Amino acid sequence: MPDYRRAWHPGGTWLFFTVNALQRGDNDLLIRHIGLLRNVVRDVRRSTPGWRVLRLLALPWLLLALNAAGASAATLAGGPMAGPATAARVGVWLMTDAPAQVQLEYWPHGQPDAARRSAPVAVSPERGHTARVDLDGLQAATRYAYRVLLDGTPVEHGEVPAFTTAPADPTAPRELVIATGSCNYVPDPPYAVTQGSFGAGFEIFDTIAARRPDVMLWLGDSIYYRDDDLAPADEAAARMHRRWAITRAFAPLQRLLRTGQHVAIWDDHDYGPDNSNRDFALKATALELFQDYWANPSYGLPNGGGTFARVPLGDVELFLLDDRYHRDDDAAADPTRTMLGAVQLEWLKGALRDSRATFKLVANGSRMLSDRPSPEQRGGEGWHNFPRERHAFLDWLAAERIDGVFFLSGDIHYTHLTERERPGTYPLTELTCSPLTSRVHPRPFPVREVPGTLVTQRNFCTLEFSGPAGARLLRIAAWNAAGTRLWQEEFPAARLRTPGARPPARDIDATRPTRASTRGDTR
Repeated sequence: MPDYRRAWHPGGTWLFFTVNALQRGDNDLLIRHIGLLRNVVRDVRRSTPGWRVLRLLALPWLLLALNAAGASAATLAGGPMAGPATAARVGVWLMTDAPAQVQLEYWPHGQPDAARRSAPVAVSPERGHTARVDLDGLQAATRYAYRVLLDGTPVEHGEVPAFTTAPADPTAPRELVIATGSCNYVPDPPYAVTQGSFGAGFEIFDTIAARRPDVMLWLGDSIYYRDDDLAPADEAAARMHRRWAITRAFAPLQRLLRTGQHVAIWDDHDYGPDNSNRDFALKATALELFQDYWANPSYGLPNGGGTFARVPLGDVELFLLDDRYHRDDDAAADPTRTMLGAVQLEWLKGALRDSRATFKLVANGSRMLSDRPSPEQRGGEGWHNFPRERHAFLDWLAAERIDGVFFLSGDIHYTHLTERERPGTYPLTELTCSPLTSRVHPRPFPVREVPGTLVTQRNFCTLEFSGPAGARLLRIAAWNAAGTRLWQEEFPAARLRTPGARPPARDIDATRPTRASTRGDTR
């Protein structure tokens, strides 16, 4: 340590140590130096007659050190972003630009005097300065506001972030709005958008946030790894981390991240290279990064890696699938090839069988119900390239008479509904929603398209659940980046029920209404 008594004269060493610490970003060292300087001033005051002069000489250096410490403090670089909340708990993700101690202060909406603070969490470079802060002991069916504290200092936003906990009854009907979409391409800093840019239309994020969804469901490709992010192998992990950080720090994304709750699946571009599968050499790294940048409730099983998980939302339940970690090559000749893998497929069957939800939303990156455009054309990626696995699952689903199943997917850079008739039971429907900000597919090729639902512009979709027990309704709409509604379809719960099946006790309808639709309505 320097001798600060010698540092006070011109040419002394104290300023050198202060500037050196600032350049190194070493806040702890700066704080120690400031403390030592204060002690020296105190000691000199006691022992030196000319202490007032010496204090005046020391004051500029003390002010410089205090300013340096403030200039190098951590700031919030991304988020905060709440994950899916249970009745009593939620995890909140955030990212800073430097090491820090982070906390959340939270309170029931409208009751700031009842604010509580979470335990502090250290944010470090090892995880890209990301952190997940868990809040426990929450009240069911309650809206909470919250804010971030960095090293004890509150971070203020224009709008206070908020989330709503789930009802105490895990199958209770609730008014719920889920926004969804896929394929978000963010350019490299300085984030310039030029004519013909692959990624554009970033105002869509504020448009989604303005609708105040309870949940934002990201259907894959929420970032796009570039080829040079994945090589050379010894630098790939750092480059992949950087790709996530660049995307999450993107200013137009921040309002949406702070709105409601977020949950995600992945597809090829946020897993690895284009059309990647289980042979991707860096898939373990990709999984670790996915866990670092999302706040999903769980990821796979101990005996089956990946990102698949269940997310209950009252009488709506999400079944998040992983279509990459265990996937064989779509073009492989082996008839037993798999998209989901045996462990995940058995998990899905058990989860659907056990679920008591009125609406069971099965979300996957690749399309699940579409078919090849012709025997000669593969028609892009999808479960249609794994016909034996899909056929066996759909037969099982019909035999088990599982009601309320609805499919969601992304990937293909255009949006539409797919409907697949099934003899003796209700037809299966899939919403494919894409892209958010990536380039629109120039030559869409939907198969089994519901007429009037094809969208060939950047867009997002909403799923709105409403009505009391006995008259539950799912209303799906597609919206463009400016917030204009492009089409709307309605699915009463009774439409997703096996004919003759006894309806759930909470959902006994007096009648069996048919699907209603509205298209081109800009209200």
